[in-house]
Amino acid sequence: MLGLSNSLTNGSFTETFTPKDLGTSLKLWLQNTTTGGVIVSNSGTDGTSANRLSWKDASGSNNHAFQDTTADKPTVSEGGMDFELDEADHLDLTTSIDAGHPNPFTLSVVVKRESAATQTSILGGGSTEFVTFKNSDDKLGVRTAGTNATNSTITFSESDLWLVDTKFILTVTKDADGVLKFYKNGVAKAESSGGNSTNAGQTLDFNVVGTKVGSTGPFDGVIYELVYCNRVLDAADLEKLTGWLRQYI
Repeated sequence: MLGLSNSLTNGSFTETFTPKDLGTSLKLWLQNTTTGGVIVSNSGTDGTSANRLSWKDASGSNNHAFQDTTADKPTVSEGGMDFELDEADHLDLTTSIDAGHPNPFTLSVVVKRESAATQTSILGGGSTEFVTFKNSDDKLGVRTAGTNATNSTITFSESDLWLVDTKFILTVTKDADGVLKFYKNGVAKAESSGGNSTNAGQTLDFNVVGTKVGSTGPFDGVIYELVYCNRVLDAADLEKLTGWLRQYI
């Protein structure tokens, strides 16, 4: 039920979970407003903080996502943010997140894609640093820069996977060796190669939500909630996080 934390019950024991229970590894949590998240929209001089649209970071890191330029503001929708492809909507992060090798991470985001454009990025930090959807429902992209820079296009064995006009939870993990894994609604998705792609590029800085950078590679659709941790979640924590996020789909 919306507005309530996820509960797992075993006999008389009940465990209540929110992403805050992931501890100090939780570095960014853009929480849906229907469960307590905060979005603040101001109207003032365009291009200044007086005109700021801000999605508050609930992780405790104060890494709020914001936009001061009216033309680039996404629209608040269903407790999250609706980004338009042709308007270059995006949010800047207060502080850049270093996800480059060998830094591990888990990114979980609840989304609904509204078109299948060539590259529509969820998180980015430049034209060569991003996590993105592709124009095919069986592909995703992860690109890094710097030493060992790699432009990874991951093709999955399952077609019709990242469907347009469908809410789903996408989870991407990268471990300290650069091994990538992908999940839909908590279920691991196999690559068509039969193995796991590796991306050990040294530079992967996330400082924008909903685009690679500026007007390049903007996401087209709704981001309902986004959670980022600087570790690969173990199976138990990933199950709990997925349970929390499932309330939005």
